[in-house]
Amino acid sequence: MKELVYLIYAAVFFYAAAVFFMIMKKNRGAYFSIAAGFIVYSAFIALRGWLSGFFTTYGIFEGVFFMPWVMGFIVIFLSAYSKEKEDALTAVIPLFCFSLFAAFYPKGIIPPTPNKLTIWADLFFITEPFGHACFYLGGWYAALSIVKKRKTADYHSLLVWGFVFFSISQVTGAVWAFLGWGSPFRWGARHFQSAVIWCYYAAYLHIRFLKGWTDLRKMLYAASGAVVVALCTFGSHLKEMGFPRIGG
Repeated sequence: MKELVYLIYAAVFFYAAAVFFMIMKKNRGAYFSIAAGFIVYSAFIALRGWLSGFFTTYGIFEGVFFMPWVMGFIVIFLSAYSKEKEDALTAVIPLFCFSLFAAFYPKGIIPPTPNKLTIWADLFFITEPFGHACFYLGGWYAALSIVKKRKTADYHSLLVWGFVFFSISQVTGAVWAFLGWGSPFRWGARHFQSAVIWCYYAAYLHIRFLKGWTDLRKMLYAASGAVVVALCTFGSHLKEMGFPRIGG
């Protein structure tokens, strides 16, 4: 579907424009450009549901494409309701980067197998990108806080929500794995990578209460988490680029 290519390129263009407006301190222009990009990207996501010739949610919730949509939703919400709107708008930079990666990613879908056509798979593929998006944005705002030497947007709340969504994804993923493969856990890279991410942020929620952990150390740990998530996920994304796909 050629429309998919045009739509995602248009969304990336709007996000790039938002980065420009943000740098030029034109916050209103940046906000409306993000909103325009999000609308176009939403159309792109919706059309992915028809890539197989009939509607399926499997095409919509593929992580590489769905996670930037979630990130766009969060950035728009924070930019509208955060007390520090200017700082919140800076997250258009990672939003642009992840959308650009999606723009050059294979647009088709990996043919879904029967064990993926279940509500538990949908719940997993929905909640995991929500968790990842919160982790990335929380890490971004933590890094911004380090650079500006003051707390910017509320990165801690994002990380807490990220942990909630990611924990739900692990439960729903375990149920799905049990129904599809007969075991809630497999000794494979994908499951170990998820365990690393979960343990990293579980530790974050606890070390905040340790004596000697200054605000700077907490920010450094939170910012480093985005790197951990990237290292644990992009290997799978790059591997799946070579898989046979249908619809583009």
